[in-house]
Amino acid sequence: MRKMKRLSEKQKKDLECIKWFIPDLLKSVVITEQDERDFLKVSERGIKPLNMSKGLCALLEGKRYRGMNIHELWEESFNALDGSWGGYIDLLEGMPRCVVDFIKREMFKGKDAEVIERCYLITLNAS
Repeated sequence: MRKMKRLSEKQKKDLECIKWFIPDLLKSVVITEQDERDFLKVSERGIKPLNMSKGLCALLEGKRYRGMNIHELWEESFNALDGSWGGYIDLLEGMPRCVVDFIKREMFKGKDAEVIERCYLITLNAS
């Protein structure tokens, strides 16, 4: 039996971030270490799994929802002229650090990273 390699810190943070975005319908699905490894094979190397488990499906949906939320909802809302954008403080309240760090890199291609960090710190001090 082949010994499994440990996940890097970057991989662990990415998985934690993706799990936060898993849709409610799939939140109760048990995600195994094998699901995580299969997900990384698909995500990092494009290797398709032999079997699509529920846990792997949940992770893939989490990754899809992460992209949709950041690029299609939050960025679009930010640019809305109707005043519907509540601001970064409302958006970041209650988010785990791994998600905030990902948003800092992704949203608007990282241009607002400093502002996002300051707003996140405000949410921490307010609670």
